[in-house]
Amino acid sequence: MLSHHDRTELEKIERTLELSDPDLASALREGRRPKSRALRSALLIAVDVVAVTLLVLGLVLPDPGVTLCGIIALTATVWTHVARHRL
Repeated sequence: MLSHHDRTELEKIERTLELSDPDLASALREGRRPKSRALRSALLIAVDVVAVTLLVLGLVLPDPGVTLCGIIALTATVWTHVARHRL
């Protein structure tokens, strides 16, 4: 059993963690692993590279369909970056 002092200190730590990082606090409470941001970042960078490649290929090749796909993909990645930084 923990002493009264230890329990109060743990409750303070729990409240601080809940305020600073609620996702981590809920993951610890439920016993699941927090979501990995590294995989999400790597996927987003890969989509960025594909979008820029499509746009460059569309501008070099005389194919307006590839250019349009590149513009749409690049617009989607910009929206994703903006939405990600707003969180």
